[in-house]
Amino acid sequence: MKRPALMFAAIACISLGACNFTANKKEEVKTKPVTSKDNTTLNGAVIKNDIDIDVTGVKLKSAYLVDADYNPLPENKARVGEKIYVVLKMDTGWVKENGKSFIGASERILTSAGRVVVSADDIFKDYELKGLDAKDAKVVSLSAVITQADPGVNNFEVQFRVWDKKSAAEVKGKYYFSLK
Repeated sequence: MKRPALMFAAIACISLGACNFTANKKEEVKTKPVTSKDNTTLNGAVIKNDIDIDVTGVKLKSAYLVDADYNPLPENKARVGEKIYVVLKMDTGWVKENGKSFIGASERILTSAGRVVVSADDIFKDYELKGLDAKDAKVVSLSAVITQADPGVNNFEVQFRVWDKKSAAEVKGKYYFSLK
């Protein structure tokens, strides 16, 4: 049987935790400060890298893209095999039980033609019963990497969703990136 020449992609290294870094890059990252004219759940949040985001039941502090070294991405571009992380920093919102938060996360990567190349339904399923430390759940990082691409397929859409399994709170959105 002939192996299809479609792209293979993988979601790797999903991480939680604080992301401390300094940027020495001179290029500006596109920033969208959200004002009261926008959705009130986003009021005051800083959204970078043209991330399209919708928030319900939590207070988002910021959303942005970084590379594997947690340096901010000035452009939504990566090489084949390079990871891109979307970082979601929360002010408040996830339900806490005994110092734990119970969140789920999903991610899908699509080509510009709409073909799904990766689909992960619940990345934090292993933490469903024991939960995550509530402090760690305030910063969620989801990674995406294209490991191989067909010639001419250079543009991708990443759809993500992080939700509270104990309430209706969620953060969902999408961003676009292209291969260098």
